[in-house]
Amino acid sequence: MRRKEITMMLLLIGWSLLSVSRIQAAPKTSKTKAHAAASAKVNDATITKNVEARLAKTRSLKTIPIHVETKDGAVTLTGTVPKWWMKGVATRETKMVAGVKKVSDQLKIAPGGMPKRRKKAKKSQSMK
Repeated sequence: MRRKEITMMLLLIGWSLLSVSRIQAAPKTSKTKAHAAASAKVNDATITKNVEARLAKTRSLKTIPIHVETKDGAVTLTGTVPKWWMKGVATRETKMVAGVKKVSDQLKIAPGGMPKRRKKAKKSQSMK
């Protein structure tokens, strides 16, 4: 069970790093400018609808009720997720929706959703 949690954490970190490197390496093209202009015209109701649709299509989140509110392009996510890493997935997927300027992650983690901490091994007296 512990190995599975570590693997999931490493995958999430890898995905995050890959996403950041792609964003930083993206050239400023007319397509990027066109996307920015289009996102400015998207209203809050459309953003909310698009975020909800994207979260519903995401395999790990589609059965989890996440409430989405949008005001002036700032999206707030509320609700409870069963595992800690799902917060990052929800935030990442929300940021990919056109018109989203900022994401406020107010999701809570269900009891038992955090990885268990390992107890520190006591030093053997024979090592002194």
